[in-house]
Amino acid sequence: MDNVVQSSNITFTTREGEDYDGRLSVPAGEGTFPAILIMPAIFGTDAEMEGLIEAFAQDGFLTAAPDYFFRTVPGPTAEIEVAFGRMKQHDIEQGLVDMSDALDTLREHERCSGKVAVLGFCFGGLFAYLGGTRLGADAVAAYHGTRIHSYLDEADRLTVPTSLHYGDDDPNVPMEQVGPIIEALSGKANVDVVVHAGGKHNFSMPSKAGYDPAIAQTSRDAVLACFRAM
Repeated sequence: MDNVVQSSNITFTTREGEDYDGRLSVPAGEGTFPAILIMPAIFGTDAEMEGLIEAFAQDGFLTAAPDYFFRTVPGPTAEIEVAFGRMKQHDIEQGLVDMSDALDTLREHERCSGKVAVLGFCFGGLFAYLGGTRLGADAVAAYHGTRIHSYLDEADRLTVPTSLHYGDDDPNVPMEQVGPIIEALSGKANVDVVVHAGGKHNFSMPSKAGYDPAIAQTSRDAVLACFRAM
């Protein structure tokens, strides 16, 4: 069976009418598909992230990633100083408004079934979580998502299928931060917080130093199961 996805650059438009770039991969086949809005790490939608977008499309999801740093320093970057600099400049509340518009755009796409999940990597993990608590995302997942521990007063509003993944050897998201997340979300139906033994930051990223193929596959399988439940 031909499973070649179609990938292209796309344009997102804010509610104020401002255009910015994104990336879209459409699964092979006819009809509509559930969708995933990916919120990348601070390096943006680089070649590595484009490959991950295509991989989720190969699994049957209409998958897109917005360039959500378009208001500060747009585009992908391999420069750590640039990446951290624009993260520090990023306005979380404005970013959520922009993400809400991006969710609407993807939900209204002619190949979308109407269901949209949000998947966040690192800094994007916070936006995935808040997409579930504030923006009506149909499912939520994050790999080594940062800053979520600062928004646990919203945990009661997370009611959609959720799959959060951390490593116990991640200095960017230490267990002192993960523990409160587990406590706040424990006992909630359809919500899983998984800590992977030996996992480092970027365990899901094939081109990064912390990549762990076994953990990446295990966590990816869990995320796919979560999204298929929405």
